[in-house]
Amino acid sequence: MIDQPTIDRILDAANIVDVVSEFVTLRKRGVNYVGLCPFHDDKTPSFYVSPSKNICKCFACGEGGTAVHFIMKHEQLGYFDALHYLAKKYNLTPVGTMAHEWIMCVGQGNHKHNPAYSNWYALDAWVREYGVLNGIALTDAITTDCFLRDFQLTYATLFSGVRHDSGDPVEWGEKMIAHYQKLGINPAGKTLLFSDSLDFARAHELYEHFRNRTKVAFGIGTYISNDTEVPALNIVMKTTLCNGMDVAKISDTPGKGMCKNPDYVHYLKRCIDWRMNHDR
Repeated sequence: MIDQPTIDRILDAANIVDVVSEFVTLRKRGVNYVGLCPFHDDKTPSFYVSPSKNICKCFACGEGGTAVHFIMKHEQLGYFDALHYLAKKYNLTPVGTMAHEWIMCVGQGNHKHNPAYSNWYALDAWVREYGVLNGIALTDAITTDCFLRDFQLTYATLFSGVRHDSGDPVEWGEKMIAHYQKLGINPAGKTLLFSDSLDFARAHELYEHFRNRTKVAFGIGTYISNDTEVPALNIVMKTTLCNGMDVAKISDTPGKGMCKNPDYVHYLKRCIDWRMNHDR
């Protein structure tokens, strides 16, 4: 996910004429620009671009919208991928977190791979894409203990920190600090980001516990967005299939996993158990 302030920065930077003119030859017509619509077999220019409104619209087929909508339609991208596209175009840094789906799909979306190495495949692909600017790594897609098998010196150095999203946060934080120290990395230069069922009081407790030994950050979503007296619904959306193949999340909290196929979950757990017991 990308936070709203970052989305706003991307939208403010995206000039509709600049974006559309990469794909459509535009000519000035009054205060607007016009060209052949890229979304249908346009014979006469019917695609209008308005600099003042920062939108585009085809008056023949009806396609149009903001720069984000144009890129989504033209490049066949999802909303967040279109934002990434525009952020790169305007040299902006999108801020967000590594999602469970990334590790699940990259690591398990090809069943020729051993799924117990999901973290390695995901971390490797991430580093090849972003180089040394890698941000925060998510630890609990297939348990933190399995993650640490792959989070060795190279990745622990390249990533600026790690994110907690299940299990006991204090126990997790102590485990991560010990892991950094074992690798010869000073945890004071790394960030522990906590994001599991937090409110301000719990976040403060965690900050006080870790603040003198490492950097501490928080993601407090539900508590901030739900300002009513009604208890928040526990709604989580995770992928269960990738490339037509089962994928699963096995977190550090029992019952917080996600998969529709219990046979695949059993297989994944056996792969993880074998690795933890035999692959040193």
